[in-house]
Amino acid sequence: MNGYAKLLVIGLVVFLVIVGIGYGLDQVLNAAEVSSSTVTAYYVPNAQLNEGDPGSEMFWQSIPWSTVPLVPTVPVPNGISGHTTTVYVKAAWTYVDGVPYIFILMKAPVVGYESWQACAERIPSGQIWQPFSNAGPVGWWDVNVSFSYSNQSVVNVTYLRPDQVIQYPPGQAMANPVQIIVLNQSGKLVGEVIGATLPNGNPLNNGQPVIIHSLSLNYNGTMITSLSQFLSMGLNDTTWSQSAYNEFYPEDTAGYVSLFYNSTYMYPERFAIMWLLGGVPKDWTQIAYTPHMMPGTSGALSAGEAEIWVLNNNPRANNTADFGYPGPTLFSRTTAPPYYHYPQYKDPLNLGYLKNQGIIADLYSNGSSIYYIGGPPYQGFPYINSKYISTWQFQQFEEGTNTTPINVTALWNPSVVATGFKFYNTPTGPWMKAVFARTFTTFGVSGGQGESHYQIQLKPGNSYWVAFAVFQGGSGESVDFKSISFWWRIYIQPPSGSTSALLPLFIIGNSIAAPAIAISLFVKGYSMENLRSFLIIPKNIIKVITRTRQLKGNHL
Repeated sequence: MNGYAKLLVIGLVVFLVIVGIGYGLDQVLNAAEVSSSTVTAYYVPNAQLNEGDPGSEMFWQSIPWSTVPLVPTVPVPNGISGHTTTVYVKAAWTYVDGVPYIFILMKAPVVGYESWQACAERIPSGQIWQPFSNAGPVGWWDVNVSFSYSNQSVVNVTYLRPDQVIQYPPGQAMANPVQIIVLNQSGKLVGEVIGATLPNGNPLNNGQPVIIHSLSLNYNGTMITSLSQFLSMGLNDTTWSQSAYNEFYPEDTAGYVSLFYNSTYMYPERFAIMWLLGGVPKDWTQIAYTPHMMPGTSGALSAGEAEIWVLNNNPRANNTADFGYPGPTLFSRTTAPPYYHYPQYKDPLNLGYLKNQGIIADLYSNGSSIYYIGGPPYQGFPYINSKYISTWQFQQFEEGTNTTPINVTALWNPSVVATGFKFYNTPTGPWMKAVFARTFTTFGVSGGQGESHYQIQLKPGNSYWVAFAVFQGGSGESVDFKSISFWWRIYIQPPSGSTSALLPLFIIGNSIAAPAIAISLFVKGYSMENLRSFLIIPKNIIKVITRTRQLKGNHL
């Protein structure tokens, strides 16, 4: 070999060594940083779930628990949040008829009572906590119900312009649904309001009849000033939105650090997984440490946007003890829900339609608020749903006052995530466990209406920022009060044989092969036969490692 050729080969060898060392060092440092705060979703061929007994499947036994520390969301003296100091998490994934599914298993010790209750949140004095009973877009359906405290049996019902409506977040009305009915009593028309509330959330006039003294409504641009006109337009027994200063403004809740509870008045047990969708700087998760939902808001994030899977064991666990199931979701223990399963959404397991599975509250959060995704609206938070059903139609449908049927199959599916929940006993006391299952992607789930834009989309070989939370409902945790993790990653392990999984083997082979080539060129008497025998070593190492990974995959 002449001098020029040797110089060329030397340059190639040096390049390979630098690339190998640089890539290897980066891999080692990155692995050291990431592994301590990463849950790996291991690939498990042909895995099957048992939502009735989460964690009992054999494949889970080969997957290690990740120990995830939790901190209180409201870390103040005498605060009620932070009962759970650690939650344990496992993850796996599999293919079913070519469609990938992710499974996430969580467990935590029970602190306080084992709760199957779902009582309305109250502050220690007994005042109802909920910032507003219902929420929806501001519109002509928003009214003011005015009255005198000395005589709550008579009211005036008046249309409110958008600028007069209490909005939180902007564009969303804090509202209380009220029905307006007109009766014919001995030839005289009498109007009544049903469901109106006082500012403290208690029923107006102690729930007794409330008579309408005067009426001034706006029905989609047409002003209504009499009961006879209201009747003639076919609006009898329709639902309107009482503009609510009732209960609390959201920001009023920021001053409270605990909730009322006792052995007979408790809140649901909950597990939650927050998936960061983006909208934050690259290093924000290292700086922010934990997801920050702003106290005194309806779930607004301090930055970015996220999807949140929330499993509360009442009313979404579908357990025999879950007496509230299915809540306001249109799911059923015995029949499939009405949400249309669009063919472009590939889900051979039919999640959301299985007989024994639980469901989630699928939420989207950004800098304005938390929003319910899909299902019947007006559940205490703003919502994101089908564009084919108007707010007025939603309102009538939810209260059962719609005079013409609406196409409920157009509603977005509120839970494409299947769940299972159970309590179980251990020598150290009671624990609770939950499993979540979903397809990797939800493209097409709403038939092109955009539901998937608010949901996490997954892919093998990628990592995703997540946070985990636990609510001990039997110890008074709910709404703002819970235990939450720092930001973690979920890494989805590629299936066996993936090229990305073999990238580190390049480092091993290069670290041996590059010096061997150099020796063969410059060490006198070192023949090509010596080089071939030397290169057998990395070749055999690669074979052993590859075979080990195959065995591990089969074992799982």
